[in-house]
Amino acid sequence: MKYNFNIKIKKTNRIRTVSFLVKNQELLISVPKFISNKEIDRLILSKINWINKKLSSEKLNTPLIAKSFVNGEKLMFFGKNYSLKLEESCFTNIVLDLNNIIVSSMDINNQDKVKNIIRNWYIVESKKYLIKTNSYYEKLIGVSTRKLLFGEYKSKWGSCNSQKRASYDWRIIMAPIEVIHYLVIHELCHIIHPNHSQYFWMLVEKYMKDYKLHKKWLKLNSNKLVI
Repeated sequence: MKYNFNIKIKKTNRIRTVSFLVKNQELLISVPKFISNKEIDRLILSKINWINKKLSSEKLNTPLIAKSFVNGEKLMFFGKNYSLKLEESCFTNIVLDLNNIIVSSMDINNQDKVKNIIRNWYIVESKKYLIKTNSYYEKLIGVSTRKLLFGEYKSKWGSCNSQKRASYDWRIIMAPIEVIHYLVIHELCHIIHPNHSQYFWMLVEKYMKDYKLHKKWLKLNSNKLVI
């Protein structure tokens, strides 16, 4: 059977179950050697909705254009596009004005160094804002986290486990404030409901009536939250 995506099949005696993985707009299937091609086709058809959803999600989350970190380039911060302005200086500093992110450095012609300066600034600002926002909603919801972690994740913007350890992707600082608040509420509500049941979503809605708008924004714009 023909599909509108590429398929790579790996048959091996080392496994007893079938596994599916969507990566780089391809479906990778690992199957035991005894499974026939006809059975593989049947399995693909049974998972076709999941496969198409994963393919769409991966495509959506692929960065649009690699940034070059030159004057005039657009960078997002709290959901607003700012123009990058580079100024040569003996001191390294970043200033945010009404429309610009102004980077001062003696290395303004070095793309990698400019990128690292901006990346480190984002991380510092993100941690400050997320710590404050997390603390605010902890008090409001009546929960507490034992540990806050910050990283750069491939498949999630945040998480919160049963040990009350919350983690956030620092790049969320590029999203609108309401989207950041939605993410924090979402993760903290998992302390009470460690699932995505109707009770979980009811709790999220209690603290953010229009959460669906911000959830949708994050899904549609994740590929823009990159440097």
